[in-house]
Amino acid sequence: MDDNKKIDLKKLGKSISEKARSGLETAKDVSVRAKDAVAASAGSFIQSIDQTGDGRFDREDLAEIKRQIQEKDRQAKLKRDLEALNPIFVKDLTDGDFFLSKMIRVAEMDKKHMASSACAGAIGHETLVKDLRIVTIYPDQSDVWGLQYYPDMNQDFYYVNPVDPSQYVAIDYFFDFLRQARVGELQRIAQDLGARFFKVTIKERKKTLYKKKVSEKLSVRSGLFNGKADADHSVSANDLSDGEIAAQSSFEGHAPVRPNLVYYKNEPQIQSLIEMRLGNTENNLTEQHLSLKCTHSSGITENVAARIDAAFSMMKVTGNTTFSSEAQNEVRQIFEYDIVF
Repeated sequence: MDDNKKIDLKKLGKSISEKARSGLETAKDVSVRAKDAVAASAGSFIQSIDQTGDGRFDREDLAEIKRQIQEKDRQAKLKRDLEALNPIFVKDLTDGDFFLSKMIRVAEMDKKHMASSACAGAIGHETLVKDLRIVTIYPDQSDVWGLQYYPDMNQDFYYVNPVDPSQYVAIDYFFDFLRQARVGELQRIAQDLGARFFKVTIKERKKTLYKKKVSEKLSVRSGLFNGKADADHSVSANDLSDGEIAAQSSFEGHAPVRPNLVYYKNEPQIQSLIEMRLGNTENNLTEQHLSLKCTHSSGITENVAARIDAAFSMMKVTGNTTFSSEAQNEVRQIFEYDIVF
């Protein structure tokens, strides 16, 4: 064998020994770091479960962890109940985002709300039935709301007075209440304007269908008939009922003063009457007849009434007459207002 190619076994042994020592040191270093990491992780874990801070994990720590889990569950349920039950608290009344619905209900807190801690201290709650938002007021908290209830608080559902947002009128009395209030205002207008006589008659428009015979010249393409014949036609008409006198009075009369309008402040005919009575002293108005549509001053439309009926149907609320039918009657009714000066 060539001397240059001979293997130096001594050098080879030394090299292998050095690599082995280096590998061993590396392995030891990795082991140490691994042990440190495990120790640190274990320390972190122990610290995380050590709730009492005594460096140990015992029954007290387990009880604290259980309490924290229960509290987290309680907070989650509280949030769900707030979203589902919509309780109202005193502080909400001064919140800029809160507004009272036009329809309210006066009723005791139901079992579902009573069972939830989310409703503790509530003065009412909100409900959305179809598209109708209803605020339920608890009777023992009614004073907080600062509302007036007509005829009393012993009713169930109420709707807001169109001219007074602090007054709510029971659904069963709503249209009768408005009718009396508006007739009373028409009387006060007559008195303030110095009338000697006034009368309000409530009439109703009735759409009737009847047959009317007419003579027409008829022809048939076949030529079998060509001449005159009688034919029946259905004709519709809007007739006014005889009506009932809601109020009438006689006065001595006096110089007119401007009346304070409430229900009729946006009624052009009433405004015109006042200006004619007050504005022209040389040619004073002596007599006036007005036809006032009831819907202009009732503050509720047929569509709204229909939504209320639909909500009542879902809630299984029944009565002798529906709110919608009363609203339809309101649409057909007019006040015939006769005033003499």
